[in-house]
Amino acid sequence: MSTKTACCLWSVAGSAAVVAWLVLAPAPAQAEKRFWREGGLLAEPSAELIRLNRSLTQLAARVQPAVVQIGVEKEREEELPQDHPPLPEESPDRPRVGSGFIISEDGFILTNHHVIAEVREIEVELYDGRTLPAKVVGKDRRTDLALLKVEAGSALPVLPLGDSDRVEIGELVLAVGNPFGLEHTVTIGVVSRKGHGFGRFGFFDDFLQTDAAISPGNSGGPLVNMRGEVVGINAAIIPRQRIGFAVPVNLAKSILPQLREHGEVAWGFLGIGIQDVTGPLARALDLSGKQGALVTHVLPGLAAAKAGLQRGDVIVDFDGAAITEVRHLQQRVARTPVGTTVNLKVVRRGRIEAVTAVIGKFGAEVEVLARPEEPPAPPPKEVMGLTVEELTPETAKKFKLTVEKGVIVTEIAKGSAAARAGVRPGDLLAEVDQTPVTTLEEVNHALKGWTRSVHLFLIQRGASFFYVAVGKEG
Repeated sequence: MSTKTACCLWSVAGSAAVVAWLVLAPAPAQAEKRFWREGGLLAEPSAELIRLNRSLTQLAARVQPAVVQIGVEKEREEELPQDHPPLPEESPDRPRVGSGFIISEDGFILTNHHVIAEVREIEVELYDGRTLPAKVVGKDRRTDLALLKVEAGSALPVLPLGDSDRVEIGELVLAVGNPFGLEHTVTIGVVSRKGHGFGRFGFFDDFLQTDAAISPGNSGGPLVNMRGEVVGINAAIIPRQRIGFAVPVNLAKSILPQLREHGEVAWGFLGIGIQDVTGPLARALDLSGKQGALVTHVLPGLAAAKAGLQRGDVIVDFDGAAITEVRHLQQRVARTPVGTTVNLKVVRRGRIEAVTAVIGKFGAEVEVLARPEEPPAPPPKEVMGLTVEELTPETAKKFKLTVEKGVIVTEIAKGSAAARAGVRPGDLLAEVDQTPVTTLEEVNHALKGWTRSVHLFLIQRGASFFYVAVGKEG
């Protein structure tokens, strides 16, 4: 067979193979009639939407490299402060992870305190896949913030910190983290609310509220504005609702130097229990209106006691700043450096008094006193409704009291002012119109013939004290 003939045979055989393949292979999808539709509803999206979409994808791409996943092995669960909002619920069959973000090229990482509290070891997974051991540089339970450090051997990507005071309601934000262990997840939402995220929740209730989804594993991750600045640290949610909360970044910035230098924050403390002044309390205290913070308890030996503050004082000014409610005083005291001398103005029995105090240091052993006492609801009617007796061993046993002397509330008339004010059987009546009482005779003397329309009672319930204003019929 010649070479030419062989070549022709190869060509024919090859052609036959191609034809066979075409016959046996399924026809391309393009040749079939589609039962679905493709293409957009709009020929071209608006320029504004195109720019927004491009901006969001570019922003996410710039933010993600500085967000880390934090894996922890906890020794035990730590009890959160009573004024902390609920955390996202974790599933026992999922990895124990949280989030954080890098704030310096040499490896400082900001996260939540509750993510790393009570742990044996911490591992941080970077965006490039590297896993590094991390050490805790500092942590603060009150603000739920912690500072970590990793040694990466090279400069790391960083997220800049913004100004949370300038954040506006309705502003777009991204929440970035590792929900359920799913790495580098981005959700989008708006800032829904600023401050008072959960009502009266203590010193630092100035959470940023957002509808950007925050789930288990997101804690400690950044809440980022459209400029790529961190404005909050994702911390908590309202369970089963799409409402999340972030610690304002300005609060973090105010304590980061102390966390780095000392490992903890020295918060200022006066050593008093306080409550807001309601309308009825203002009338009972002869105040011109609702103002200030009413002192319900003074802890012996601490700053307030040394300064001469007294139970029943209403603090209306702290070092030149007007105090309109409990939270204002708490935050100003807490952020005042320990050892600072401050001037206070108090209303004491209708007169303005000047008090000078030296700010002490907050400690966990007195944390309960730093929270406001739960004030009762104002009474809707001027009805006394209280039945009181002098304490006996029998009544003390009945109401499980450890004190031996005092005046105890044994009955409350249904629907009375005392009942509506929150007084309960078993409460002790400690003062009447700012006069201490331990016997029925002292109660009657303090009431002075019941000539006032509203009387001020100091109630003791367990270790807590609170004032109630109770009106009498007629």
